[in-house]
Parts: sequence; C-alpha cells; structure tokens
Amino acid sequence: MPFFIPEQLSSWSGGKWHDLPKDPVRGFSIDARNLEEGEMFVAIEAERDGHDYVEQALENGASSALVNRLQLHIPIPQLLVENTLKAFQEIALTHRNDFQGLITGITGSCGKTTTKEVLSLLLGRNCHRTEGNFNNYLGVPLTLSKLDLSNDYGVIEVGINKIGEMSELARILSPNLVLITMIGISHLEGLVNLETIASEKAKIFEDSFVEPKVIFHHECLQYEPFRLWRQKGNPHVTLIEGDVDNQRLSCSTAFYEIWTETNTIGDSCMLRLWRHESPVLVTPIPAGSRGMHKNIALSILAACEQGISHQRISERLPQYRPSTLRAASFLGRGRTYFVDCYNANPSSMKDSIEFFSTKFQGTPKLYVFGGMEELGEQGMSLHEEVGATTKVEPADLFVMIGEKASWIAPGLLSSGAVPEQLMILKDLDSARSLVEDFHGAVLLKGSRSHGLEELLPSWAVEEEKGLEC
Repeated sequence: MPFFIPEQLSSWSGGKWHDLPKDPVRGFSIDARNLEEGEMFVAIEAERDGHDYVEQALENGASSALVNRLQLHIPIPQLLVENTLKAFQEIALTHRNDFQGLITGITGSCGKTTTKEVLSLLLGRNCHRTEGNFNNYLGVPLTLSKLDLSNDYGVIEVGINKIGEMSELARILSPNLVLITMIGISHLEGLVNLETIASEKAKIFEDSFVEPKVIFHHECLQYEPFRLWRQKGNPHVTLIEGDVDNQRLSCSTAFYEIWTETNTIGDSCMLRLWRHESPVLVTPIPAGSRGMHKNIALSILAACEQGISHQRISERLPQYRPSTLRAASFLGRGRTYFVDCYNANPSSMKDSIEFFSTKFQGTPKLYVFGGMEELGEQGMSLHEEVGATTKVEPADLFVMIGEKASWIAPGLLSSGAVPEQLMILKDLDSARSLVEDFHGAVLLKGSRSHGLEELLPSWAVEEEKGLEC
C-alpha cells in the first residue's frame, strides 16, 4: 500500500498542518468507524458533517485529519484546507499523476461493475481496481489514493447521478483507456434524459487531461458525443456484435459473436472476437444475459488492447464469478433462485427478465420485483414499460413489493398476464412464505434499497459453475 509524506500532502492540497505528524500517512478514509491504523480521516461536509467524527476517527486509529475547521480540543494532527473534498481530490490527482501504469476508466448506465471485475481479472494480479461500488465523487479519489506505484494497471469504475460530476472526475482520473458499457435510462432525477446521460458520460474522455482511447458498443453512435469523437479521428474502437464476414475490419472496429453449445454437462457459451491485424480469439465465457455478454466482450477487447495474450485470457476468464447480488444462481430443495438485485434501471430490469424467462421457458416461474429508483417524473411509465416487454407464460406468477413495483402491473396485464397471476405486497415479510414455498424458478430483481436478497431462503446455496470448452 502507498504511504504519503505529510509535507507532500500540505503542498498537494494547499493546506497547512496544525501539529505535523511524525510518521507517513498510510492512506485515507471518509468513515470514522472503519479505517486502518495510520490513515488520515477526511472530514467531508455532506449529509453529515465529518468534522463531528474526528474524535471517533482518532479513537479508531486515525493518524491525522483533513479538515476545513480546526478541532483544537482533539489531540490529532490536522491539515487545514479551504475545502476538504477539493483538497482530497487534488491529493488523489497528484498521486495518480505519479502512476506510470495504464489506467482504464469504466462508465455507463449499467454493467460497470461486471466489466470492472472481468477486466481486472484478465489483467492479472498486478492490477488495482475499484473496491465494491466506490465509484462516485468520493469513491474515485479514494480508489486512486490506494494505487500502488508498482502496479501495472488500474481499473477504475466511475458513476455519476447529476450534471457536472463527470468533468471533475475525468480531470482527476485522466484515463489512458475508457470503456463505455452502454447508454440507458438511469438517475433521471439528476440527469434528465438520454441525451444528457450520453453527454455527461462522454465527458470522461472529452474532459480528461490526456487523450484516451475509447472503446464503446456500436449502439453508442446514435449519440452525438460518440459520433463526433469518431469523426474527429480521436482514438477509439467501435465494438460490433455480429460476424465479420462481408464487413471491413479496421483499427477502429472490432467484431464479436456469441453462441451456445450443448454438451453432456449442459449449455456452454463461446465467444469469437475479430480485431484488426490480430488472430481471431475464441474462448468459452460464462453463461449469462445478453447484457452480461456485452460487458464480457468489452472487457476481453480492453484486455487485448493492453497486451494481454489470448492464452492468458482463456486461462483467467474461467475464474470469474459474479458477486452474490449480481446475476448469481442459487439452488435448494429442487428450486432455482436467480438473484440480481444489486441495482436496477429499465435496461438492467429488461435484460435480467429476458435472460430468466428464456432460460426457464416452460418452467413455473416466480418474478419478485422491487421498484427502480431515481427515475423522476417518468418513473411510473418506465415501470409499466418493463412489464409490457415481459414475456408471460400461464404458469408464471408476479409479485411486486411496494408502490413503485406496483407500477409494473399494468404493463404485465397488457403483455398477457391475468389478474390472478399478479400480487402487490407492501413489504418483504409478506412475500417470504410465497418465495420459500414456490416450486420452480424464482427471480429477485429490484433496486438495492429494497433488499430483495433477504427473501433468499437460508437453505439455498450458490451454484458452482465452471467453463467447459
């Protein structure tokens, strides 16, 4: 882990020490409850004022604090700055500029974490990546501050929910390579509409201090910032789904196709990737939704761009496992539970539903939905649209928990469901026995705040999957 000389921190932040620490700072934390011995506590003024927790940070092992108001009654070295957030971002920026490895920035409306996890796995052990979902205006500088200068790679996830955030994060991150997973409806309360979402996401490459190479799916070209980046001849690769036959490969295009083979073990998915002046790559990939496969294809292409061999990719990819709340399968007592409730927006809801309904076609299915958050005035119509695009079979049941999830019901009815197939419940407890007693396949899908994973029965165990050629 990196360490920081106190005199450097005052120079980088423009601050002044009140009682200089005797030892180097061993990292940074914004949570006074959860920090490592020797870290600096960064007192951020947000919904809660971090200055109120400096004493708690000291008790938990903090070596110093970054503050914009001195807490003279607390015996801890304090670096006084005008604005703790901006000062911390400047510290992260300066540390990032000392890093000589390759930085990949990943953004998009969904699929960021899967892409980050797969790419960092493919890049190998000497890769630093975003932990959990530390991908916002605080998470990005925290992640950068943990970069070890001996690392070869950094894979940084970047999320935004309001206009203007990406420009500052792009300045701090200055990625060498940018991956855009997709442009879809999300965070409309702060990002207004699809065009604004595309414009703000594009700032990760437009406002970077360096000119990065940008890799994005062909669908992104319907938005002006991506068309202009291509038209100006800026570094980019457009990833296109489909066979390369009768298509022209160039240094700015790549093609991939995915197909399913059935063997004695079950279904196995394969990916073929064509790149300009490169051997064709063919490798097994995990079974999953179309959206997940698009993220994997993007990750593989990014690994190739950074010099990872086909052999290494084929060796490392089988190690990938989705996290517990992201498209993970559980088995128990003859039932299958598909848990995909880390987060939800219209694109991810439709993707999960399509995969689940296709995989378990002809099997009794129980769909348990929570609502989608931060959709603003369009929330009701967007929930209804999710229901309207769902394929309904006679043995299917649909449970909607909470008011927002109930907005899916009219769409389900328009898609062929009958009232007897629908249940609208107030809370998780009302659905628990229904989930436990259902014989068939169960999908748990909704925004993180609804905690649908709590409905997973205690007897269910995660399905172990390997990749078979």
